[in-house]
Amino acid sequence: MSILVIGANGGVGQHLVNQLKDSNESFTAGVRKEEQVKSLKDKGIEATLIDVEADDLATLTEKIKGYDKVIFSVGSGGSTGADKTISVDLDGAIKSIKASEANHVKQYVMVSTYDSRREAFDASGDLKPYTIAKHYADEYLKQANIPYTIVHPGGLTDEAGTNKIEVGAFFEGRGTIPREDVATVLKEVVTTDYLLNTEFQIISGEEEITSALTNFTK
Repeated sequence: MSILVIGANGGVGQHLVNQLKDSNESFTAGVRKEEQVKSLKDKGIEATLIDVEADDLATLTEKIKGYDKVIFSVGSGGSTGADKTISVDLDGAIKSIKASEANHVKQYVMVSTYDSRREAFDASGDLKPYTIAKHYADEYLKQANIPYTIVHPGGLTDEAGTNKIEVGAFFEGRGTIPREDVATVLKEVVTTDYLLNTEFQIISGEEEITSALTNFTK
């Protein structure tokens, strides 16, 4: 099994890459800059240039060729303009979904925003364009001809992971979660098959990650 991590240099992506390496998984870190590729290769990590904003569909289709699973851990967030949000979080995501579909990828994992439901638009403030983009990218993925998993993390923190979470289809209110724990969830999602065609929110909790995810699917 070969995994492509798009957005490997992000806060969650860096943790995920380290965890996959420690577990001797076969994967490639997808990053946007040559110096990032070099830095990763110097650490013994396979890396490649991939830019979902700049690369056209044909280029992305070629770059995704040969991978069994794709993780999309890219996000412009709320600090960029709406134009960047559309280019990255909507168009970039959909191009990568189309490219994965063309390559018959076995699983596409979307790292989404905490709440991308249509009902969340009105209460999003500065994050409204980002929420809208994520909503339509998520909906496109669910209708595509490709197995998927959509993960909705709570507010991201840089605290050390606890390996304990709470999982739900939708939580009332908000919660937080360390980026390291999000990465651990993604590793479980992409190295197993029991979470195919599922969508869930994750926040810090009291149950060990694998147990929480397994119980969610029961």
